[in-house]
Amino acid sequence: MKKRIASALMAGALAVSALTACGGSSSSAPAATTAASGSADTTAAAAADAAAAADGDTIQFGMIAPMTGPHALYGEAASNATDLALKEINEAGGIKIGDKSYTFECAVKCDDKSDSTEAISAYNNCASYPIVAVIGSYASSCTKSYSETAQNDGIIVITPQSTNASICVIGDYIFRTCFSDAAQGPAMAQFLDEKIGAKKTAIIYAKDQDYCSGLYEAIAEYFDEKGAEYVVYECTSTDTDYSAQVSKAVAEGCDAIAYPNYLDTVPMLVQQARAAGFEGAIIGGDGWDGADTTGLEKEFENTYYLNHLDFADTDEKVQNFVTTYSDAYGTDSLVATASLYYDTIYMLKQAIEEAGSTDPAVIKDALAKIGFDGVTGHVEFDENGDPIKAFTIETYKDGAVTYFDKVGGAN
Repeated sequence: MKKRIASALMAGALAVSALTACGGSSSSAPAATTAASGSADTTAAAAADAAAAADGDTIQFGMIAPMTGPHALYGEAASNATDLALKEINEAGGIKIGDKSYTFECAVKCDDKSDSTEAISAYNNCASYPIVAVIGSYASSCTKSYSETAQNDGIIVITPQSTNASICVIGDYIFRTCFSDAAQGPAMAQFLDEKIGAKKTAIIYAKDQDYCSGLYEAIAEYFDEKGAEYVVYECTSTDTDYSAQVSKAVAEGCDAIAYPNYLDTVPMLVQQARAAGFEGAIIGGDGWDGADTTGLEKEFENTYYLNHLDFADTDEKVQNFVTTYSDAYGTDSLVATASLYYDTIYMLKQAIEEAGSTDPAVIKDALAKIGFDGVTGHVEFDENGDPIKAFTIETYKDGAVTYFDKVGGAN
């Protein structure tokens, strides 16, 4: 795959309005009044609104992603994938319930800017439409900010990529398409232990992000159980200088660094670690996907990250998606987020058809029992709404993402 363009460069091109209709829809559905969270009236209103939308020959959902801000690359991928999935579904006849076919629409695309306060506003915007579900968001802190409200409102949330382990336990209306940090963290630690043979690991994480802190806790728990040696250094998601942390890691004799943070800071951490004389393995989670390696090809040797799939996989579903997406949008935004949002929309379609209903209360029960095969693999949910999925481990060769290994999964 070609090197990824840094997400910050995408922000100017992604000034997408939070009120933009998606999937080719020009829906002018009236805004529904959102009742106070937790009331029975709110849940009933959500079901009634969804039914009203279906009566109009459409079934709608809302989409939330970081269209602007530090993770705008993922917002572009999510937006493109949403449009692509809906185009395919509707050209194939839409959603079928009984003898009737419905057009599947995204009522609104909302920009959370990777900010939890913005995410709450984005959710409220989505909930003002007659929707059956919200698909989003990317950042765990954003999805967590509105999931309890959605649970109380009786609106399904399926997050394509928020991995923090606490999200799905909020309630039975909350699901995720991606793996959980409760599984991802131990997989990262096990990789360092068994594949890299690390003797002492430095964990550097952003304390102000649920994704980063959740992964840190899961990695540390694995090391504690194994009696492995590690040290912990904190940073924030807006830091640009990691010289203190990496210098301490070198002085402590660490031979590996776990850096469970987002793509925009990865190049700085890797560059500064190598400049400090650190030659060992550096590993990240799925938040690394799309990191810009330009000019740092040598520094990215012996670095790895966990991902949801590898786009060079010869699986027919993967290659069909890669070809279709690339033909429509190019490859600069071809990151795992695109495939996860794409899969999530198809999974919601399947659940609606299997439920035979537009009532979110019925659809969420169908979701809980679903067996879905998508671009990112097979999905079956556990009792919390978490899927058990395989991990793809990526590395870099001459700065380009390259498949390294695959572990776990339910298939």
